[in-house]
Amino acid sequence: MQATQAVARRESRAWQSALDRALSAHDSEDALARYPHVAFAFPSASPNPYSRDYPLLDYRELKEWATSRGWRVRPAPERAPANEKYSPPVRFTRLPRGGARRASGPGRH
Repeated sequence: MQATQAVARRESRAWQSALDRALSAHDSEDALARYPHVAFAFPSASPNPYSRDYPLLDYRELKEWATSRGWRVRPAPERAPANEKYSPPVRFTRLPRGGARRASGPGRH
C-alpha cells in the first residue's frame, strides 16, 4: 500500500509539472485544461463517483497550487460537452501582478 501511494504521488507530481509547463508557456490571460488532466495532477482521496477512468479532483489543493503560481482557478461548465457535465474543463485566469501574494496573505485559506 505504501509503495502504491508513493507511485501515485510521483505520478501526480509529473502531471503537476506538465500542467505548470503548459501554463508557463501560455501567453493569454485565460487557459482551459481538461478535467482528467487536472484531476491526475491533483487527485482527491475520495473516489470519483462519475468515472473510473480518472480520479476526483481535489479543488482545494489545486487552488493553493494555482494561486502560488499566479493563477485563479474555477470550473468552466459552460465549456463542457453534454456527456462531461460532471467533469467540466478547468479555467485558469491570471491574477494581477502581486495577486498570488495577496491571496495567500493573512486570513486567506
